[in-house]
Amino acid sequence: MTSPSEILAKIPIESKEAEEYLSQFASLSEEEKKATRPAAIEKLFPLVFGDIAAIESSESFAQLKQKPWSTNCWLSPKAILTPDTPAQVSQILALVKFLGATFSIRGGGHLQNPGFTSNDGGVVISLCHLKGITIAGDKKTATIGAGLNWLEVYKELHEHDLTVTGGRVPSVGVPGLLLGGGLSFQNSEHGFSCMGVVNYEVVLSDSKIVNASAKENPDLFWALKGGCANFVWAEARLYPPSQNVELIEALMKYHEGIEKDNKATLIFHATSQATLLVFFYTAPVDNPEVFKPYYDIPFLMKLIEPRCRTVYEVMQGIANVLQAETMA
Repeated sequence: MTSPSEILAKIPIESKEAEEYLSQFASLSEEEKKATRPAAIEKLFPLVFGDIAAIESSESFAQLKQKPWSTNCWLSPKAILTPDTPAQVSQILALVKFLGATFSIRGGGHLQNPGFTSNDGGVVISLCHLKGITIAGDKKTATIGAGLNWLEVYKELHEHDLTVTGGRVPSVGVPGLLLGGGLSFQNSEHGFSCMGVVNYEVVLSDSKIVNASAKENPDLFWALKGGCANFVWAEARLYPPSQNVELIEALMKYHEGIEKDNKATLIFHATSQATLLVFFYTAPVDNPEVFKPYYDIPFLMKLIEPRCRTVYEVMQGIANVLQAETMA
């Protein structure tokens, strides 16, 4: 876990109260952190980030909470942050990671999936203030802020007799459309909207700000072109036969969970020697709640480590497991 000193190095904290609170939180046990995390979010983010942090008592909170297009996503986070720069996004992520908080990134807020643009009890990073557009001198490229919707983009480019292969619905945001591939009015001629992107500026999970292009971080560049629909979370575990009764009991609880969550898939393969479970979740969410009944059941080994990956990587992992099973 990131230490208070490492957090202080990444975030210009001017509040002595915030520094002391960080140190107190770091000294807690994991159970204590879990219990105090909601209060810590409400306490620390306003202390550290001032006016760009809204909590339930803030005047702007209700409006920000109900910003997503779908009422499905009118959830109840503990703090909503509206950074003005990529550097502030980086600093917010550093504090999110330190607290171990759930977080959601919101561009235009047009996705209807709960957890994508908001969450319950965590942090929302709304990019609504990142609205700049800069057009290159040769008018062949433009730098477009992640807080813009496509109507705003078209309006600005129209002033320069330019357009772009963006979205077809005015209120859809720039980042969500591009990460999902994107259908434009010029789709037949130019393909998905993401094909027009030549560079992404990205804040990584370790708070580093990098560029991703064909020449710089090309793997990340490739992944971001439609990656929203391509990344899943997966894990595979091997259990001893002695755990089968407990696994079946967990299966019943899992079936209750999938009545409300249609993103989960479970492969349950039992033999006299061992039981293989492959957990598959069609969104880049770490340790999905729907699989919680299985997390504390003792197992022999992890055959596929839990992380977000592409469907191909999951299938290759399963293929490796099946190949090893055949050889055995």
